[in-house]
Amino acid sequence: MISQRKRKRNHLINLYHNKSKINNSKDIDIDVDRLNVEKEKSKVARFDFLLLLCVLILSSFGVLIIYSATKYSLPAGISDPQYYFKKQLIVLIASIGVFLLFLLFDYRKLKKFWVVVFIINIALLVSVLIFGYEINSNKAWIDLKFISIQPSEFSKIFMVICLAATLSRWQSEKKDVVGFKKVASATGIAFLTILLVLLEPDLGQAIIYFLVFIGMLFISGANLLYIIGIIILASGAVFAGIKFGLIQEYQLDRLLVFLKPDVKPEGAGYNLFQSKLAIGSGKLFGKGLFLGTQTNLNYVPEHHTDFIFSVIGEELGFVGAFFTIVLFGIIIWRCFYISRHASDFFGFLLAGGIGFIILTQVIINIGMTIGLMPIIGITLPFLSYGGSNLLSIFIGIALVENVYFRRELRRDYEVAYEEFS
Repeated sequence: MISQRKRKRNHLINLYHNKSKINNSKDIDIDVDRLNVEKEKSKVARFDFLLLLCVLILSSFGVLIIYSATKYSLPAGISDPQYYFKKQLIVLIASIGVFLLFLLFDYRKLKKFWVVVFIINIALLVSVLIFGYEINSNKAWIDLKFISIQPSEFSKIFMVICLAATLSRWQSEKKDVVGFKKVASATGIAFLTILLVLLEPDLGQAIIYFLVFIGMLFISGANLLYIIGIIILASGAVFAGIKFGLIQEYQLDRLLVFLKPDVKPEGAGYNLFQSKLAIGSGKLFGKGLFLGTQTNLNYVPEHHTDFIFSVIGEELGFVGAFFTIVLFGIIIWRCFYISRHASDFFGFLLAGGIGFIILTQVIINIGMTIGLMPIIGITLPFLSYGGSNLLSIFIGIALVENVYFRRELRRDYEVAYEEFS
């Protein structure tokens, strides 16, 4: 026996699709208008506020932690204790503005112009090899006089766009079938990009690029044998690089520390030793903001960039570190959730690729500060100091929100069912 509510629901659905039959009924018009309102609400509620909220909280928290980490350790010739704080805050405001601009752009157009994106990407990476300057043995920055940029940070986003477009091409194939042609094209794009990053040389960024590439192949549905073959070839390339001296000695030292954590702390193991000491001293609630002795006395190297998590562990303890990881977890979850609910295969791969960028950097950065991953010079998204890092990740989040915002509208009967069932 059909319930009265179910009959009403079915009646309203039928009326909604046959508006010409109900013009003379005032009461029914009201109900149909109500359905129209609910449909409009479904359009409006298409922005993932949870993702944006977590991003804003984490990036604002990052500005505060950077201030705490750098207040007592300033570069030569700088006396303003808010030097890093002000610069990062300005970049955060600019990043929010760029985020809003990217929301207005339909991400699906990127698929048509992915070749242009690829050319820009390669041009940026080549230009840094020609015009760039070195920091910590990496020629990864370009000085534009008023600002310095790190092209490899933006290149991650560009590579994801190109891979997503390539893996979703050739409509004659089913969207869930990624054959040899797509895998070969995607491998060529990733190989050239990674090679240029290795020439800087930036082994850490190259590892992130490779892991993102493998992750996108995996979720695209590519044959597992292709993925295993690519991993074997990449492993062979690493051993060849070690044999012929293409991988630098300091990079091997970092790997040695990861494999042998008991190495003497005054040598190659200094960074890891000080980082673990700082995090361990924070205990449950930490020493308090601006009160981290390991941080303020500059025992922890690069504490405002690569080792920003050790500052959180020392000053805010386990509670602060746990809060940070939870926020990262929500952001990563929403990226993959939006990926799964994208309206097209390109959007699915695009949002998933951005999710892999954040996931791999978070795991490796936090892991290297506590000795679970090799120290390869990876920044922590949203938290580490650096304009290119923050701006590029905001562009990535904007693309993810863009995918969510432009997914297909629910059918009318689904709106009616949710309202009247």
